[in-house]
Amino acid sequence: MIQSPLSNRFRLVGRNDGNRKELINLFTYKPIYFQKNAFTLAEVLVTLGIIGVVAAMTIPTLMSKIANVRLESQFKKGHSLLAQAVKMYNSDEERAFGGVAEKNFEVPDLRKYFTGTTSCNNKDAGTSKYCIARTESSGGTTTVTNKDYKYTNYSRTAEYVTTNSFDDNQFFLNNGMLIIVDGNPWNGNHILVTIDTNGKPAKPNSLGHDVFMFELAYSDKEGGFEILPSGAPGTYYKDKGQYCSETNKGSTNGLGCAYYALSDSGYFKNLP
Repeated sequence: MIQSPLSNRFRLVGRNDGNRKELINLFTYKPIYFQKNAFTLAEVLVTLGIIGVVAAMTIPTLMSKIANVRLESQFKKGHSLLAQAVKMYNSDEERAFGGVAEKNFEVPDLRKYFTGTTSCNNKDAGTSKYCIARTESSGGTTTVTNKDYKYTNYSRTAEYVTTNSFDDNQFFLNNGMLIIVDGNPWNGNHILVTIDTNGKPAKPNSLGHDVFMFELAYSDKEGGFEILPSGAPGTYYKDKGQYCSETNKGSTNGLGCAYYALSDSGYFKNLP
């Protein structure tokens, strides 16, 4: 029988105290000790410190990505609900104004084409928890200022947003989503529909983040309205440098972002 060279060089001696075993090298007759492996306290602390640093560097980025994915999902849901409501409006033979609201410049009643709605009733209620404000109260008087300090712009640099395009008809859904329908003849006779996809009580309350504007334009093909995302060619807020800019500090910056949210697959990954 052939023996392993290693068995000729080493032999196990009798000592085995539970903590180590002693092996003798037959060439040098020096013992070799095998200790049980264990981490020292210093090694554990260093490892925990490294884990903590890595977590501190990665968790905020991870949370930001999760939040942006949620915003994108809510945007798509809001756009889908609006498209469905407009389609039902166009198909409704009893709809007001016969589908030509822009000719008489009447704001269409879209509320009945959504489910589980609550009207804001007083559109100028500056203290409204769920609806966009237009007024401020001071010294017992109420003044229309068209400002809401609960919201900010796309670059998140404004103290408030200008709300004169959000004032004709506001209602919110059971999930908190806020819908605002507004008519402004200065924008080419398009009806404005703005959606706060997660509602006023929820953050970030920023134009172009969770607040998006669309325009309804009359279309013979649709037999009523077609939806144009604000910022698209032919819409009023098509100037990206002014209405969907990462640096512009204006209170209307963000009103032209819906077009880019729909057309740019990386839009929500790069929110300012």
